[in-house]
Amino acid sequence: MNQVISCNRILQNWGFFDIEVLEQFNKNSPRLIFKIRANGCLYLLKGIPISKPESVILGNTLAHEYLGNQKGIAPQIMYLPDGSLFIESDGFRFYLTEFIDGKPMEPTAENEYRLGRGVKQLHAYMDYDYPSGLNENKQRFYEWFPEKTFKSEFDMILDSLPDFAEYDRCLIHTDLGPHNTMVRVDGELVLIDLDDAGIGSRYLDLGYAFIMQFVEHTEDMRLNYRFDLAKAFLEGYYGQGEIPRLEYDLLWHGAKREVMGNVTNGGNGA
Repeated sequence: MNQVISCNRILQNWGFFDIEVLEQFNKNSPRLIFKIRANGCLYLLKGIPISKPESVILGNTLAHEYLGNQKGIAPQIMYLPDGSLFIESDGFRFYLTEFIDGKPMEPTAENEYRLGRGVKQLHAYMDYDYPSGLNENKQRFYEWFPEKTFKSEFDMILDSLPDFAEYDRCLIHTDLGPHNTMVRVDGELVLIDLDDAGIGSRYLDLGYAFIMQFVEHTEDMRLNYRFDLAKAFLEGYYGQGEIPRLEYDLLWHGAKREVMGNVTNGGNGA
């Protein structure tokens, strides 16, 4: 596929004709992401293979419409002339979002505090109802490692985990952290990569953050856990008060569940 010609043709559906393809990201991914300049403005054109269920593109586009266009905490999605959010072309479903003029969030205590406050706001939105793409079902993990000596211990950990579908359903991101947070030139934080955003478990959303975003590699290849950043994030999310014991336990269980998701899937626990 001639990517430049395809991008020009696809973007004409949005009414753009003065188009320049500046960069393609993640070239080894089955998804397409292009940085575009069109009519003097910067955009991201994203394509999801049609082989993926339509629920995937709906989750992406509806999350951008809600969090971007309505709430202002994510990149806005650009509507097509007929008001739709995506088109099908060349074996993909394409949608177009604004390109955030800013820089990636630096992992400082001040920024983690601000991110914690932002995530608290995200989880408080009550008028969104599209489900997250995160697979919360722990039953599938019981099929893993049947021949391993640690199988019984692994299953015991699974037995200890609650059914997260029973606790605090809310709008979640599923991959929180500085790597998915941009800072606009005016200083506002913006959540990006809304691939699996939607209604899901608040404790899995927070749990993933606690096992991933506060761990750094040292120069001697060791892992260092940034307790200072975790504390700042907690204070932003929960305030200065003591975290109730049940809340603490569920948060810890959420982190354990996401560890398993990463061990078995090699990435996000989705």
